[in-house]
Parts: sequence; C-alpha cells; structure tokens
Amino acid sequence: MSKRQAPSLDGEDGHDSKRQSLARISTENNGIDHKLPGLRSLPVPTTREVTPWVSSEITLALPPIPKILDAELEQTVFRHPGMKTQGPSYERLEWLGDAFLELTASMLIYQTFQSVPAGQLSQLRELVVRNRNLAGYFREYGLDARAQLPPDAHLFRGQGKSNDKDITKIHADMFEAYVAAAVISDPENGLQNTVAWLKSLFGRTLKEQIVQNEKKEKKREAEPSTPMAQLCAKDQLRVHIGAKGIQLRYEDMPGPAKDKHSGLPLFTIGVYLDGWGERNKLLGWGTALGKKEAGQRAAAAALENKKLMKLYRAKKEKMREDSGENVKQHSES
Repeated sequence: MSKRQAPSLDGEDGHDSKRQSLARISTENNGIDHKLPGLRSLPVPTTREVTPWVSSEITLALPPIPKILDAELEQTVFRHPGMKTQGPSYERLEWLGDAFLELTASMLIYQTFQSVPAGQLSQLRELVVRNRNLAGYFREYGLDARAQLPPDAHLFRGQGKSNDKDITKIHADMFEAYVAAAVISDPENGLQNTVAWLKSLFGRTLKEQIVQNEKKEKKREAEPSTPMAQLCAKDQLRVHIGAKGIQLRYEDMPGPAKDKHSGLPLFTIGVYLDGWGERNKLLGWGTALGKKEAGQRAAAAALENKKLMKLYRAKKEKMREDSGENVKQHSES
C-alpha cells in the first residue's frame, strides 16, 4: 500500500506545507474535483456489505472487475502525475482508494479472524494491501497496458535486486485509484459491487490463512471447556511447573528471517527454565509472525514434552508436601 510521509503539523510550517500540498494536487486535478463526492455523501463500507470469508466460497478464478461508469474518471485512473499536461492525474483518486482498501481489508480480516491478536491482524492486512500485491492485481487484469506514463518511464524500472519497485508502486497507486473510481462513479451500486469484488480478490490471497483459521476455530470449539483448557499456553506452563523461586524466561533465538510464502518477517522465541535443579534449560521454542505468538508456541512445545513436564510437576508436588510438613511441625511445636 502506498504510504507518503505526512507533513509536520508542529507549527505554521507544517500547516503551510500541508495546505500547499493539497492545493497543488487540487489545482492539478481541477478537472475531476467536481466528480468527487463531498464528505457527507461519501459511501463507507459497513457490516452489511462486508461479511466474513468462508473458505468454501473462495475460488481461485480471477473475479470480474467492476466497471468505472464515468469515462473521464476512468482516464484519470491511468494518468501518471508526469502526464499532467494531458489532464488530471490519479493522485486524489489514489488517496481515496487507499482508504477504501485499508478499511475494507480491515473489516474483512477483523470479522473472519475473531480469535487472532491485533498484531497478526495487521500482518494479514499487510499481505493484501502492500504495493507488491496490489500491483499484481493490476497486472492480472491487464490494466498495466492502459497506464499513461511519461516518455522516460523506462527509467522508473529498478535495477538488480530492487525488483522494479518504482513501477510496482505506480501500478499499486493506479489500482487504488481504480478502486475509488469504481465506487464513486456508481452512486447506486458502486460500493456494494466493489466490496464484493475486493472480498473475492483478497480471499484468493489469504485462502490458506482462512482455511487454517477455520481449522483452529473448529478445534477450539471441540475442546472441553475446562479452566485449564481456557488458559493460553504460557499460563498453562506456569500453572504446571511454576512456583516461588522458579523462573520461566522467554527470549529471542536464531531462526528463519522471513516466511517463505508471504515474505513477512518471522520471530523465534525460546522458553527457558531456571529452577527445579536446572539453569538456563531450554524447554521449547516457537516461530511465528509476531513475538507474542512465537512465545505461545514455545510454551506449547514445552507442554508437549510430557516426560519433562511430569518430572517438574513431581518436583513441584514434592516441594508442596515438604512445605506442608514443615508447617505442620511448626504448629505442633
């Protein structure tokens, strides 16, 4: 997803910079400003249009793309700022489409992955709204052939390992502009049609994660609802072998740097025990897209070592018995 650094709002310079930036884009796009809806009439996705994904409904076929019902807006979608002498550029539409995409993706992910921590929700959203993915959609539909670029556009293409990042961002920006134009050019059905399209499109990208989430939810529903089962893995481990003077530490460990499928950074966490006759004892480790989830997986791995858990629980029980015996002797004396 295209991100621009916001101008500073600390003092007059920041406000002036922001006003000048908006004024510049408005001047360049005065040919389409009258077509953009005002704040009160701007359609916003709601839970009526945005419903959770169901894996059985997701198809890998490319869904039909909504049409832009205004010819002038459609031309603007594909016009690079370097072609502003030919007419308004996509910048304002891209800014609006960026917001639509982020909100729609957030609502879909929030409703579908109901037991997933906020940090992981953000990572799932990044998978669909990042520039590389949006540019991929743009090219799948063959829209790149309609892009109106300056004569020196070939210079935008990156070299070596940069993987044509500049042209990728341009295509992502144009995709965002297309989304906005599809919505606002059809006041009656634009929002509904575009949300349904994005749901299908994003579902293709996240199908594997959606399937895994459904399996976890079914497993969670099938598990007996006992107090221990309701605890997270870290709390279960603490209840099993924790005690006064016993320390469980969660620390970073070497591991794979990135997920091989998504390219997102991975974190590996190990859980260590100080106590029960051990010092810096590695009980288990876990790898995930977030440190919290990696820590939970480390604790779960430790709990799966039944032999070791049995040994430490026996030591914990022995300590309780000894403590109880000491209290009894003290009271008798």
